[in-house]
Amino acid sequence: MKALARHTDQKWVLLYVERWLEAPMLMADGSLVPRVKGTPQGSPISPVLANLFLHYGFDAWMARVFPAVRFERFADDVVIHCVSESHARDLREALARRLVEVGLELHPDKTKVVYCKDSNRRGNYEQVSFTFCGYTFRPRKAMNKRQGVAFTSFLPAVSPGKLSEMSHRAASWRLHRRTNMTLTGLATEVNPVIGGWLAYYTAFYPSAVDPLCKRMDRHLVRWARWKYKRLEHSDPRARMWLQGVRTREPELFAHWRHNALPR
Repeated sequence: MKALARHTDQKWVLLYVERWLEAPMLMADGSLVPRVKGTPQGSPISPVLANLFLHYGFDAWMARVFPAVRFERFADDVVIHCVSESHARDLREALARRLVEVGLELHPDKTKVVYCKDSNRRGNYEQVSFTFCGYTFRPRKAMNKRQGVAFTSFLPAVSPGKLSEMSHRAASWRLHRRTNMTLTGLATEVNPVIGGWLAYYTAFYPSAVDPLCKRMDRHLVRWARWKYKRLEHSDPRARMWLQGVRTREPELFAHWRHNALPR
């Protein structure tokens, strides 16, 4: 509330936010549990208030105490760039003390010191990867196009968890049962979601989303087998049929646009 008061003098805003924070939590059994701290989990106002709180609790503190250290923060996920392991551990201790001052604590399992290993960095360390905003950063194979030589770089790609989450979401659509629809109708329905995923998760290392594209094609092959009697007993024939559609209409599905056929 103190942080909020720095940004507005509108009494109705302060009143309603305070009521929101103090409202009891309704449990599944119908009971009401009083709340004395924090923001209500899952409420629409929580992300705004959490960002406001952490702006003063973390961002401003970092700028004041560690002005030369770069970091990125998205909600309560933070990546801090350090020049050495000892630097990282010292900063972690200082950050833990700071969070205690503002009533927070570092997550004991998720807070890690990560070694960003690549071809130019020697040594072996236990933690060589981390996930941030749905991307997993870790050592990956890269290619020097000028010299045609493979090397190891520390790069982001869609996280395995997000890839699995998207695959499960696509499976939940049960496309094979929608035999009353045309292929164009299916594309119209799924493209906004698939296109949104690909727009975000192909910004780096786009080949990492290829398994999702292949799974979507498997769903479409199954749809074709349920839709057309001449295809229902032959998976290879259904695949050939879908390949023919894709050759004629390569822009029909969002994942076809991403994973274009070779010309």
